[in-house]
Amino acid sequence: MMKHFIEEEIHIEGEHPIYGTLTIPASGTDRLWPAVLIIAGSGPIDRNGNGPKGKFQFNLYRELAERMTELGFVVLRYDKRGSGKSPSELVSAGMWDLVDDAERGYLFLKNHPNVDTDQIIVLGHSEGTILGTALSARQDIQGLMLISGGVANLDEYLRHQRKLAYAELKNGRGFKGALLKLLVNEEREEKKANKLMEKMFKSGKDVYRAYFFIKQPAKWFKEHYAYDPRPDLQKADFPVFAIHGDKDPHVDTEILKELPELVKGNSEFHIIHNMDHGLRVQQEEKEILKLKKLYKNVSSRPFHQEGFEVLSNWLVSHYKGGS
Repeated sequence: MMKHFIEEEIHIEGEHPIYGTLTIPASGTDRLWPAVLIIAGSGPIDRNGNGPKGKFQFNLYRELAERMTELGFVVLRYDKRGSGKSPSELVSAGMWDLVDDAERGYLFLKNHPNVDTDQIIVLGHSEGTILGTALSARQDIQGLMLISGGVANLDEYLRHQRKLAYAELKNGRGFKGALLKLLVNEEREEKKANKLMEKMFKSGKDVYRAYFFIKQPAKWFKEHYAYDPRPDLQKADFPVFAIHGDKDPHVDTEILKELPELVKGNSEFHIIHNMDHGLRVQQEEKEILKLKKLYKNVSSRPFHQEGFEVLSNWLVSHYKGGS
């Protein structure tokens, strides 16, 4: 299939260099286009949305970039710290370091000769929804897209994930299930999780070694737990779009109901049937304890047509073509 866009490798210099890919509609590099900045989810995720060492090849950000550019948008996606060409370490980075990186990507777009500076949209996926919301309070963005996340902070989402895990363990079948019902104590496990966080926060270290050898991003956790996206969403006087899949155990879809009450400008959210965290079709049940097994074959599952249609329709209806 012929691609109707131009693809450029970009490099943003600095103490923590940024490497990424810029896609521009092929129908004209002598005109202005609305632009989208893609901010990745948690972990060492590269510009295409893939994990390190060939694991978990999602390719979500490449798919998003190419589809949005086909619609008439300049799109920037970049390697997160610890991934791709980035020379920077991720484990020692805090939440605000990642917001700084995203801001540099935004400023790159703002200064690009083919970008309409009155139409720059920030698209965050998973953790990127939190980083994108924080960025929206720093810069005069014209739109915010919250993909597989949004509204809540990291602490709330992790609590939700642990709650699902406890329920799945207790509802297991056979002898193993019966044993786990006796052994799994939600209150006790939550105390353990909270105690670990307290130790990390009190250590004053950017990187904390839990249980003597497991490196934990203490600075990242501390800054995330201290940040609530809601006050910044209340400042939003631009269009805000959010989308979750009902097969995504990472997120609590009920939280999106808060969005219309928070945002001053136009907002909408969608819950898509049989869609997972990476906007792919999932027919299997939503089970957080089987995620790794599901992700092993993720590339064999198609992207969710309805999910991409809803996303594309919102973009086109709010930011039409180039000028």
